[in-house]
Amino acid sequence: MKFLKECKKIIFKLCGKARWLLLAFVILLVFSNLPVFYSPLLPYFYGISSEDNAFPSEYRPTNKEAFSINRNGDVALRNQDSSYGAVWFGNMDTGVQKHAGIGRLTESKSKKTKAYFPYYFALTDDGDLYAIQIYFCNDASNFCESESVICLSGDYKLKDKVFSIEYRPEDRVLGTDFSHLHYYDGHVTLATVKPSGVTLYSIDTATRTVASSNVYPTDPDGTYTENVIPIDGAFLFIRSDGNIYRTGFNEPLGESIYRFDTDEERGNPCFQDAVLSDGKIYLIDNSDPVSVYLLENGVLKKEFDLKKIADPGELLGIYSYRPSGSSHDSIVVSTTHTTLTYSDGRLQTKDIVIKPHYTPLMYVNYIISYFIIFLPLIGLVINLIIRKKTILYKQLIITLPVFLILAIVIARTLYNYIDARQQEEIRHDITMVCELTADSFDGFDFSELTEANEKTGAAYARVMNKINQLSSNHDNNWSLGYQFSIICKTGENAYLIAQDGLVTLPMTKTEIPDNVFPAKDSKHTSKVYLDNQMTNLLSFTDSSNELSAYGMINDKDQSGKYYVKVDADFGILFTNRYELYKKFLLYSTVIITVMIAILVLSMLNITSVIKKLTKTVKNIADGDLSSRINYKSKDELGEISTQVNEMAVNLEKSFEEKDRTERFYYKFVPEKFREYLRKERFTDLALGDASSRELTVLFCDIRAFSINSEIMTAKENFAFVNTIYGKAGPIIREHNGFVDKYIGDAVMALFENADDAVKCGIDLYRAIVIDPETAKELNVSDINIGIGIHTGMAMIGIVGENERLSGTVISDTVNLSSRLESLTKQYKTAILVSKDTIDRLTDPDSLGLRYLGMVQVAGVNEVKGVYEVLDCLQEDIRKERSANSSEFREAVRLFQMGRRDDARKALEKIDEEGRSDYVSKMYLEYIRGLSSEDKGNVFRFTRK
Repeated sequence: MKFLKECKKIIFKLCGKARWLLLAFVILLVFSNLPVFYSPLLPYFYGISSEDNAFPSEYRPTNKEAFSINRNGDVALRNQDSSYGAVWFGNMDTGVQKHAGIGRLTESKSKKTKAYFPYYFALTDDGDLYAIQIYFCNDASNFCESESVICLSGDYKLKDKVFSIEYRPEDRVLGTDFSHLHYYDGHVTLATVKPSGVTLYSIDTATRTVASSNVYPTDPDGTYTENVIPIDGAFLFIRSDGNIYRTGFNEPLGESIYRFDTDEERGNPCFQDAVLSDGKIYLIDNSDPVSVYLLENGVLKKEFDLKKIADPGELLGIYSYRPSGSSHDSIVVSTTHTTLTYSDGRLQTKDIVIKPHYTPLMYVNYIISYFIIFLPLIGLVINLIIRKKTILYKQLIITLPVFLILAIVIARTLYNYIDARQQEEIRHDITMVCELTADSFDGFDFSELTEANEKTGAAYARVMNKINQLSSNHDNNWSLGYQFSIICKTGENAYLIAQDGLVTLPMTKTEIPDNVFPAKDSKHTSKVYLDNQMTNLLSFTDSSNELSAYGMINDKDQSGKYYVKVDADFGILFTNRYELYKKFLLYSTVIITVMIAILVLSMLNITSVIKKLTKTVKNIADGDLSSRINYKSKDELGEISTQVNEMAVNLEKSFEEKDRTERFYYKFVPEKFREYLRKERFTDLALGDASSRELTVLFCDIRAFSINSEIMTAKENFAFVNTIYGKAGPIIREHNGFVDKYIGDAVMALFENADDAVKCGIDLYRAIVIDPETAKELNVSDINIGIGIHTGMAMIGIVGENERLSGTVISDTVNLSSRLESLTKQYKTAILVSKDTIDRLTDPDSLGLRYLGMVQVAGVNEVKGVYEVLDCLQEDIRKERSANSSEFREAVRLFQMGRRDDARKALEKIDEEGRSDYVSKMYLEYIRGLSSEDKGNVFRFTRK
């Protein structure tokens, strides 16, 4: 999980916003390669394509590899113009297409061995298609591991694997042992041809049951069957003694129907395929690939040739069907390039047109395949456009192409060196193998192999035994990966005598390059001649690497016309080439990766330092003046880092001084003023800034300070008040208030919350008056203060002039709270609170309050209800004043209602009962002193 997170971080850092394109690239890459992991998806992802058009609307097959036609004229063919080829089901006469799709057969279960395209088609009258599927060994050689007869539906889907044949590694089977498939009367017939004998097979297409014949063994004299061609209800056996037999399933060979002689010009015939049409047997001979022969009454004659058709290509097979409305069969000859029919002496070309069907998924996959190529480039461009052009990207754009070219040159040089060395080793090895093989045939008698007769089989067996000994000599490993053949060269012609892994007829015509053997006047002294078609890796095609060696055999007659041919197994060469290709990719990848890694790491180091510098500067800009960059190198980046650190130190000192200055300024002008006036910085405050808001104002005044100050020195006066203020300031701040100003022996504090103000007043009185330590600290016997609290709207602002500013609060609220503080002297109380403040308390009942009635203070026209706070007083005084609280409140209520006599009587009763205090007595004296003309019911104070 941690590794994935680190990968994600690197991807995000390198790709930026283009990381989503990278994610899209991976998703599209996985999507386009789904058929690799699940081959049944192939038909839905890939359509029929040609060399010049990815999605042709129609095209004509010109590279057929499999073909079959049934009696109804229905055709199945497979063309191989592209990677996946094309398969077509339709009718020969009408041209109606029944199915068209890719030619590669898909299977849901993948095999470890490689399966190529099906071949040897046999189309039944019911529309089922039988074919051969071959599987090759894992080592990429041409040797067959197994092959199967399979049944396909009319839409080219696998219906069944009818039966299979497995091969051992030592069998070294090249290609296939199966003959062509042939359908007739509800049965598909075929044969396997091996050196030991022939087995015939008949498949009932209704039940797909397989019947096999007894083995037709090689004769005791060595005569063997070279090929078996199934025809309608029978099989043609081509034998090494020159005879052709026609026999039924599991029947003896019987009498020969034709005997051929070896021709010096043509060698022995190579009958590839035959068909029975209107009761006559027609054959095709690979030794004469442009002719079709009629075998009748033991005589073989040329019926027609294909020379009339320009470049017909290689022959695939000969077939017969009955055209609709005709009473005679028509012969069909299929070649790789075209399809021809022969009827009534006329040879015609049949035009087969494939009209592919494409699904939306094919177009999507086609677009994605190109989009994937350009997506990384698009991502880079988008990243450069959207993302800021970092040094890393600029450097990569400039240097990466140079690095890539340099890396490719180095990798190519290494590859060429390794390739040249390996080619030299292969040529040396094949020369040695060829020379040893030729020496092993010294004195061998090949004369009995130049004709097809009863001695041919035994002579052929002797040659094949010797070849098999060579090809199976794996203990010493010198022959591993080579194929051995014996060639007879007479004049301009060359004939195959025998070949490793194949059952063939001696003196079958073959082709060898004209430039293999040197001219007679050449000074070439080696007995081995190389046909070297090995190329380097970059011209990578399936047939680009071939290597053959020809070694002259000193045969018994010293004729000089027999050669051993040693082919480097194409599969082994292909594997070697693939290994070289992997090495080339590995070297290129390693070199490019190392170079890019060096480049990227160096650039990442630089960008990392730059990012740290940027982050440090940003932190400093954001106010973190302690931020530093740790980079000790003496290069330019180190110098910049040093300068940034020095700048940070100087700024830190400057801002520390600024902060000290600003904090000192705030001691004169409270910071709350800045907040109330909605200013971000202290320096933003300006003359005339003002704001109106509701505040609770607290005035606290020291009693008898004037008298005490007269007996104290100036220094003692300052020490006295500063001690009081030193206790008051923290208590005010603790209750969310702030000191607006100190006025000689008085403190004015402001609160946003009435509860905070009242609680602050209680704590102030207790800390300064009740706490004995305060008097002791002030070196006085006792000390007393008065506190007045009132709540109301107030105007906060900056007053003064340009050279001298002051923050202040201007409002009747301030005046009234000051007057309430003055009343504490006359009431001889600690704290007086207006009813406006009481009304804003969260829970006034929780406090010890005593209502003192409606009062009008001197200099203020407004009448306010006033309460005395008892919670701050000593316990005995609080009990004394609380004792008459309810009676006093009732007397005050009567007075406010204008019932002076009743109020007076209530107060007198309190006094008579001995429960009066200074306030009740003062109220009683005030009522008694009112004249009859004075109708007011408010306690008016005429002096402050």
